[in-house]
Amino acid sequence: MTTSQDTPLLEQCLFSEQFERKHYQLSVIRESAAEFGGVRNPKQILEAFLMSAQGGVGAKGGFVFLTGEDNYLFCRGIDKIEDDYIKSLINKASDHIIDKSESLPFFLDLSIVKNTIQPFTIQTSAPVLLLVSPIEDGRLVFLGLIDSLHGRDYDSDDMQLLIIIASMFQISLNSAIFSTKVELLNSQLQKKNIELDRQVFHLNALRELSLEVGEAHSVDNILSSFLPTLLGRFLRHQGVVVIYDRAAGSINAKSMGIEQGGSINDILNDPLQVDRLLFLSLAGVQNKHIQPLQVEPIIELESLSSFIKDFVPETGFLFLIKEQMYGALLLGSPLEERKFSEQERELLFASVSQSVLHIKNADSFATIVALNENLEQQNEELRKTIDELINAQNRISVLETAARRIANIVNRNADKIMKVRPLDFLLIIGISVILGLLFNFQSPRGIPIMPIPRPALVKTISVDDAKILIEKDKALLIDARPREFYEMRHAKGAVNLSPSLFDSSYPMNFENEDPERPIIIYGRSFSRLYDEDIARKFFNRDHEKIYLVDDIVEKIYQLEVR
Repeated sequence: MTTSQDTPLLEQCLFSEQFERKHYQLSVIRESAAEFGGVRNPKQILEAFLMSAQGGVGAKGGFVFLTGEDNYLFCRGIDKIEDDYIKSLINKASDHIIDKSESLPFFLDLSIVKNTIQPFTIQTSAPVLLLVSPIEDGRLVFLGLIDSLHGRDYDSDDMQLLIIIASMFQISLNSAIFSTKVELLNSQLQKKNIELDRQVFHLNALRELSLEVGEAHSVDNILSSFLPTLLGRFLRHQGVVVIYDRAAGSINAKSMGIEQGGSINDILNDPLQVDRLLFLSLAGVQNKHIQPLQVEPIIELESLSSFIKDFVPETGFLFLIKEQMYGALLLGSPLEERKFSEQERELLFASVSQSVLHIKNADSFATIVALNENLEQQNEELRKTIDELINAQNRISVLETAARRIANIVNRNADKIMKVRPLDFLLIIGISVILGLLFNFQSPRGIPIMPIPRPALVKTISVDDAKILIEKDKALLIDARPREFYEMRHAKGAVNLSPSLFDSSYPMNFENEDPERPIIIYGRSFSRLYDEDIARKFFNRDHEKIYLVDDIVEKIYQLEVR
């Protein structure tokens, strides 16, 4: 029996015990806070939460469970919990949160699930405390504790300690989840930034390629800039580009990263090998009907893998610049061991399409330059002809002036001559002959002194036979007289071609004429055989079917070309 003297001593002992308990709980709270603050892994925080709670109240064992797709269960001192029991706890806690809209840790009443579902595989003891801690992302954390090691029930101090530990755990876990999400977002943002930088890099490459290729004015110069830029910008170490103009029989090709031996040179310089390369490329594209300036990716590259020694193409394009002018681009494997994105492939396709347009412009420019050179050469020849005509006209004018002076002298002295002597006639005739010969020699329309024999293949035909040739064989009818005679009168449909303008008119009007086409020529005067002169010039140009009309002029004018 306790006496009145023992009462103060008992109270002192109880106070000392409560003080030590409070001091222990505070140290548990401090240690838990320190442990939660240094951990960022959610699973490690859950395990620390269970051990702190179990050690704080002296529980024999317990479990902690995190809901969600990546749910996590950690048990300590007890057997594994059945899934049905966990599902029942989740439903009960969810109903409680919906009813009371709580977001702070709370204790869950286990009376509903206590006698309905076995909580453990091997029944040792049921949890007597179940603490639920909601997380900001909508998930729940369950803390279950079984009986205490001290053999006593958990009191309000123990529950308050668990609430404090759960609150610190809740803050730490939310912070860890938030930090994980931030790191994940940073990682995704960094990845997107890298992809964006890569796209900007390729867009700059496309712009630089356009500027560099646009300054080139020949296909060879464009290929010299086009292939290295593609290989450098799209991280390839091998590549081949070839353009074959079947109409002109010309090949433009460039290769990089491939050993410049006999194999690659033999292929790129041989029209048959280039034709085979283009045929294999055409077999690998999906659309076989390629239009000019159209680019098609080569899908099937297996047949091209062994075509060029030490070169296995990974990407290829086939394109048509103009009719009969095909091209192919083959690129080797990337330097980086990664799969190229769809945006990079689209940029590569855009680069090839843009370069094909520049190649077409360069080819058109080369064609224009060639035509201008040919036209300039013809203009130079025409200028020389005009100069020669002007010089001849000047010389003729000088001779005519001299003839008039001589005539004046003769007229002035005629009256002085009382008697005409035969020697005077001979002198006049001689002077006239000499002047006539000089005039005839200086004139481009001069008459040959000695007639030139007609070629044996030049035949004479009648007007009726000429009509038959015109209607049946589409013969070409030519008026060989000078322009002023032609304009006065000529056969209907006849082409005027005088001997003095033959050399300048033939390349422009008759160069492409069929040598087998019959040519009918008419036009002569009593002093000049224009038709034979033109016939002789056509004969020298390898025309064999040449005919002269020998009928009277009025009948010749009845000829008509339809």
